[in-house]
Amino acid sequence: MRYGAAYYPEHWPEDRWAIDARLMREAGFNVARLGEFAWRRMEPAPDRYDFAWLDQAIAVLNAEGIGVLLGTPTAGPPVWLVVPRPGCPDCRQVYEDGRRWEAGGRSLCCVNHPYFIERSERIAAALGTRYAGHPGVIGFQIDNELGMYGTRCYCEVCLAGFRAWLRDKYGSVGELNRRLGLVFGGNEFIDVDDAPIPRRGQDLHNPGLLLDSQRYFSDVNVRYLRAQERALRAAGVQQRITTNVCHMFAGGDAIDGRALFETLDVVGWDLYPSQFAADPHPATMALLHAVARGYKEQGARYWMLEQQSGSPMGEAADDPRRSRLWAWQSVAHGAELILYFRWRTGRFGGEQYWRGILDHDGEPNARYDVVARMGAEVGRLAPLLDGLRHDNDVAILLDADANVSLDFNPPGAGLRYRAQADMFYAAVQRLGRAADVVHDGSDLGRYRVVVAPLLRLMDESLAGALRAYVDGGGVLIATMLTATLDRDHVAPPVRPPYLLRDLFGVERVEWGSLTGVGAPPKELMGKDAAAWGEPRRDTGAIPVQARPGGGLTGVYAAGVWYDHLQSIGAETLAVFGEGSPVHDAPAVTMRAAGAGRAVYVASAMDQRLYDDLLALFLGDEASPVRAVAENARVEVVPCRNGTERAYVVLNHDATPRTVTVARSFRDALSDTVVTGSFDVPGYDVAILTEART
Repeated sequence: MRYGAAYYPEHWPEDRWAIDARLMREAGFNVARLGEFAWRRMEPAPDRYDFAWLDQAIAVLNAEGIGVLLGTPTAGPPVWLVVPRPGCPDCRQVYEDGRRWEAGGRSLCCVNHPYFIERSERIAAALGTRYAGHPGVIGFQIDNELGMYGTRCYCEVCLAGFRAWLRDKYGSVGELNRRLGLVFGGNEFIDVDDAPIPRRGQDLHNPGLLLDSQRYFSDVNVRYLRAQERALRAAGVQQRITTNVCHMFAGGDAIDGRALFETLDVVGWDLYPSQFAADPHPATMALLHAVARGYKEQGARYWMLEQQSGSPMGEAADDPRRSRLWAWQSVAHGAELILYFRWRTGRFGGEQYWRGILDHDGEPNARYDVVARMGAEVGRLAPLLDGLRHDNDVAILLDADANVSLDFNPPGAGLRYRAQADMFYAAVQRLGRAADVVHDGSDLGRYRVVVAPLLRLMDESLAGALRAYVDGGGVLIATMLTATLDRDHVAPPVRPPYLLRDLFGVERVEWGSLTGVGAPPKELMGKDAAAWGEPRRDTGAIPVQARPGGGLTGVYAAGVWYDHLQSIGAETLAVFGEGSPVHDAPAVTMRAAGAGRAVYVASAMDQRLYDDLLALFLGDEASPVRAVAENARVEVVPCRNGTERAYVVLNHDATPRTVTVARSFRDALSDTVVTGSFDVPGYDVAILTEART
């Protein structure tokens, strides 16, 4: 287990480095990340390198037993590259409004521009040549948070590249026009070179072209990363290579994480929980941990390359206990390396209030004490932690295209891809379980239940995989909008769910919004549904009544959207109640197919329905470690170490919460035996292992 922080020696006097290294060692650190914004210091002028200062910084850290993860510095391009000079092409990104990015800030250059790619390859090669095989360098991080400031560039290089990408995909302009339905609005192209990079703010842009453009920009970012990876490996790098992603499943700016990490050695990502909410629900973070765990072979451990150490830019009140809690959550879900961001709060620049472990004064404080406490715990429990693995039997299917589609072309206000996924994950957590995330239909057979929220786009391959899964005994839970479009973002001329009507035993005969919002203003078309403004009229929560004998009980609440379903063989588990536009129509259905069952949820339901639905299909094997019913903010993460089970219990609430256990366990953190029930203090953790007699 590696544990440390991001460190910027170039920000501090050299005589401070040894003090920082000593404090890191005393906090239990054994790794620090360096260099990801230091291009100007590494290469002060084109092809003139200076690594002497970096050599010294690495030596100081190594002397205290701290290994170094080196970042290629391409997220911080130097001024000599950013400000156009005679003989040097202008490789800055171009905003949607046509302006070029200016010097200052980060990630300023177009990752598709040949000159920027060339300069990036050179600095990566120089860094690799210098530190390949260095015993104190444990790995390399390529760039920093690719796409963090937007993946979409509108420069002439990107435009030419997009047109070439379209030619490669469609073959001819006629096929492009036909498949995307460009006849709408009279938009058929005469030549592929007529195609623009669609701007999201423009009225009624073709949604299939918008989706294709984001697929293209995802490919562009992956290709840029590969160029640096090749340069490092060609330079002799044998250490592990990764990159760090942030805001996974970020809608219209998303990069395909599976493609990004396909050839890298380990997944790396960054997590700032307070950017989701001042006091975020544990499912919000747990879902993203599962996303990272599924980007390579399912269950692979990953590196947490930026773990929140304090409030980013004063967004939320600091409680140092949460830094430790969230870091332990990362470990529980599969992180084998934790790096806090950052070691010390910057005295200058755009992140002066992005709190590090130490504040501006550089003195140990309450955050340091908490981080040091965890450092001691991680060191003591290393044999247990290094062997932790997961064998979850429930998965959430997240489709990258559906995520982008709902961001670019939402059918109504309030439809949030991540929100639905979060609620289903929360339902899994209520059962004392964790879930995996899968990104396609392969290898579903290991799961008892697969949830596929808002699976809007469908194709023959995915439909076949879902059929095979259900026929083999799995339970598939789908939601509103399932299979309403094909992969070109075109609605098939049949009733949804496309290719899956017989599997679910339903067909959608009508649909509508429950928010009272009609079409958005034209100037907001193509923008996120949140930009549409407040609803003019809201129907409020629509009651959903459970049918006797179906396994659901009582009255639930629906909102946002409804699919008006007609059963063609499915059993109705619940119906829409009074006040609904589709009173008495099916709200939740189930059909037995082969050895399994296919469930359709026709609206955005309240949390209790998702809780009850998951309990219906997973509740026969109760977890031996459970929070009491009302403690939704207590998370239990089941793990195994070899043949032995372990349960990481995380209290995401500020006050003590009660947990029940079905048999005796030993809390590895406190080295005490717990039986019956016990309280976990606010923002605290217990790691339960089988008690030894």
